[in-house]
Amino acid sequence: MMMKRIFYIFAAAAVLFLAASCQKEADRMVAKLAGEWHYTAEENGVTEDIWVSFSEDGTFEMYQKIGDGPYWHSKGEYTLDAETKVLSGVYSDRYPWKYSYKVSISDKTLVMAAVELENYVVTYDKAEIPVEVRQKSLPLTKSESVERYL
Repeated sequence: MMMKRIFYIFAAAAVLFLAASCQKEADRMVAKLAGEWHYTAEENGVTEDIWVSFSEDGTFEMYQKIGDGPYWHSKGEYTLDAETKVLSGVYSDRYPWKYSYKVSISDKTLVMAAVELENYVVTYDKAEIPVEVRQKSLPLTKSESVERYL
């Protein structure tokens, strides 16, 4: 009977240790993701200029300019699974991101590979969002827009 109790105590301790380890890894990944990132590219002759800020509290803000138009500002919540390294999210109007992304994060780059679309990979560089982008952006909910870029 005593051996059984000792076994259960060790088993419970192991489960708690593994849970704590997973949580610490998740916290480390979120800390690496937190900050401001910039992506720019030309696709089919149209320039995309996207700035995104991830906070450690699970929220994000995005400023995107497609072509010659204004910057559009959206925000919402994200989740990052430490085990699978998959980043997904919803906009403030509860509209989901277009894709979920398998991420690779370094000090200077954030590589996002769409889970649902093979060969769709974008690389963001760590960069501070310019004040004028924040000040001159127009609010947008994703349910109002034609395209979703995250």
